[in-house]
Amino acid sequence: MEASQIESWAFSRSDAAAITGVTEAQIGNFVSKYDLFPGRPKGQGFHVSFRIRELMKLAAAQAMVELGLRPEQAAIALRGIQGPYGAMLHIDANQLGHAPGTIAFTRNSDGRWIAADSLDKIVSIQIRAWPIFDDLWPRIRAKVLEEGKAEPAPYPGDVEAGLAAFEAEIAKIRAQRWNTEA
Repeated sequence: MEASQIESWAFSRSDAAAITGVTEAQIGNFVSKYDLFPGRPKGQGFHVSFRIRELMKLAAAQAMVELGLRPEQAAIALRGIQGPYGAMLHIDANQLGHAPGTIAFTRNSDGRWIAADSLDKIVSIQIRAWPIFDDLWPRIRAKVLEEGKAEPAPYPGDVEAGLAAFEAEIAKIRAQRWNTEA
């Protein structure tokens, strides 16, 4: 099994709730009411599944809500950006001295939180992707192992080998971002 198959593993809404700690009802609100994932088909008849990228975005949105933002504000801030998973994997030239995998949010002129940082703003919010990943990964890994042993398996190949390859790739990326040994 390829490491990329782990990245694209699809989880149900109930699995997403168990992995992220976000209730199924709140996930429904983030998907339909607040449009956290624009461009996705919505409404009755559409099966909603979540990959690592979406799980991390749900966890970040919930963290923002727990810190005082309304769910709508969190969704608007995270909508249309690469999100924590993308920030974790890619170097952003506009990080303004933030740690790797950090997304900074400031308020724009109409009061909305946007994914940008400005040194002239007094307040900014930072979402750090690596701790989100580290929190979610054990539950994601366990669910992939469980589903990978089902008959028929969602993806062909050795799921444990795929997980090991994915973890090695993540360790390599982490080492590059933080200038450490893998």
